[in-house]
Amino acid sequence: MSLNIQFYLLIHTILYGVFLGLSFDTLDMCCQRMKTRICRGILIIFYWAMQPPLAVLFFHRVNRGEFQSYLLIFVLLGGLVYFKFFKKKYSKDLKTLVKVCHKLCNWIKKLLSLLIFKPIAFIFRVIFDIIVLPKKIFRKKRPIND
Repeated sequence: MSLNIQFYLLIHTILYGVFLGLSFDTLDMCCQRMKTRICRGILIIFYWAMQPPLAVLFFHRVNRGEFQSYLLIFVLLGGLVYFKFFKKKYSKDLKTLVKVCHKLCNWIKKLLSLLIFKPIAFIFRVIFDIIVLPKKIFRKKRPIND
């Protein structure tokens, strides 16, 4: 294996470790919002069950399926690089993104309500009034025979 290929493998393996840190922090943020421990546990088990196939696919693409022991060290190094240098910034950005998405969803709900649901409710109210009000008026004007 040439030196260029080994360097390429080193960089990609470290980046895969950074990816693991990013994805785990994202999962952790999602799990904090969940109310039940069972759902959190299922998500974490699913996450770790999906990581080995992803790692095999990654190493197959990058290194033609060969796995040397030093690659595990570089994946851990990439995870440490992420947790040391990028974790605080990413967590802050992720929280900001969640807030922005939440506000955007609320704005879209209000817009849909204003443009779609309220006009439909108004149309149904008018139709209901056209059908029901004449019946009410007719009942009030009809004389009672006793």
